[in-house]
Amino acid sequence: MNRSQGIRKPQHSTSRSSDRRLASGSKAASYLHSTIETSNIIKNNVKPATSTTTSSSDWNPKHFRLFVGNLGEDANDDLLHNAFEKYKSMSKVHVPFDKKSNKNKGYGFVAFANADDYLQAFKEMNGKYIGQHPVQLKRAESSVTNSNKNKKNKNRNNNNRR
Repeated sequence: MNRSQGIRKPQHSTSRSSDRRLASGSKAASYLHSTIETSNIIKNNVKPATSTTTSSSDWNPKHFRLFVGNLGEDANDDLLHNAFEKYKSMSKVHVPFDKKSNKNKGYGFVAFANADDYLQAFKEMNGKYIGQHPVQLKRAESSVTNSNKNKKNKNRNNNNRR
């Protein structure tokens, strides 16, 4: 045998393979980012959320926030809330929707008042299925500032310029 060819393991793929096995295999990245036809998937009996805007002033800046990525088309605020409701200090959830298409943007946010719940949720829920897709959790990177402090600082700056 020619050494340059190497040894290749046979790849087995059947229709009976579980989604989790496919997601954890060698093609995990391509599987997670591919589109799944919803005709073969049983959807949850969750009503689509209405498009509400949540500004950064609605979030408590002292709370710990998780970014929830890779949400499926079925995801909304209620589905995300139900997935994280076992954590007692969960204070807020939000799944943003596109105004034109009225579809979710594929990600959401969850806030926790307690750091222990935040860390526990990250450990337990990362990679778990919420709706149709396994989610990818990260620390939310944007900082939430108190809007009242910003208004006071702007007013002070404007008064100093006069």
